[in-house]
Amino acid sequence: MKKDANAERILRIGILPALIFCIMIVFQPVGVVFPSLAGAVLHESGHMLAAVLLRVPLRSLDIGTFGASLKVRGSLISYPKEFLLCAAGPAMNFLSAIIAVIFSEHRGYYSECGEWFIAVSIMLGFLNLIPAEGFDGGRMLAVVTSSLFGPHTSAKVIAFTTFSSILLLWMVSIYLLIRYGTSLSLFVFTVSLFYRLFVERS
Repeated sequence: MKKDANAERILRIGILPALIFCIMIVFQPVGVVFPSLAGAVLHESGHMLAAVLLRVPLRSLDIGTFGASLKVRGSLISYPKEFLLCAAGPAMNFLSAIIAVIFSEHRGYYSECGEWFIAVSIMLGFLNLIPAEGFDGGRMLAVVTSSLFGPHTSAKVIAFTTFSSILLLWMVSIYLLIRYGTSLSLFVFTVSLFYRLFVERS
C-alpha cells in the first residue's frame, strides 16, 4: 500500500520563506544570518521540547512567510498544556540569551556574532509575546481568556489586542524610520500582518 507523502512530512517550508532565507545568505553578513537563524531554530526547539515533555503529539512544523507554526496531531490539548507549549518558545529565546551573556562574560569579551545572537534572541522572545493573533503571546492570552470567560469573549479580546498591538508596532516603525532612518523591515512586517489579518480575511 502506497503511503501519502504529506502524511510523513514533519517539516514543511514554503517557497517564499526559503527564497528569503537564500537571499539573506547571499546578501547579509554571515555574522548576522547565522545568529538570526540560530535564534529562530532555538525558538521552535523550545516549542518542540515542551511538546515532548508534555506528551503532545506533533503533526508538522510549518514554516511560512510570517513565521513557523506547530500542528498538533489528534484531539485538542488542554488549556494548561497549550499555554506551556506556547510559552516555551519565548522562554527558550530568553534562556539562550542569558546563557550567551554568561558565556561571553566568562570569556571576558563579546564577539559581534555573539552580540547579534543575544539581541536577536531577546527580540524574538519579546516579539512572540505580543498579544496578537498568530503570535505565542496571542495564543497564551486566548487560552487564559477562553478558560475564564469562554471562547466568544476571548475572540473579541484577541481581535482588540491584535489590532492594537499591530497598530502600535506600525507606529513605532514609522517613528524609527523618521527619526533614525531604520526599521524598514518592521514597517513592511506590520503592514503585511495588518493586511493578512484584517483586509485579506474580510
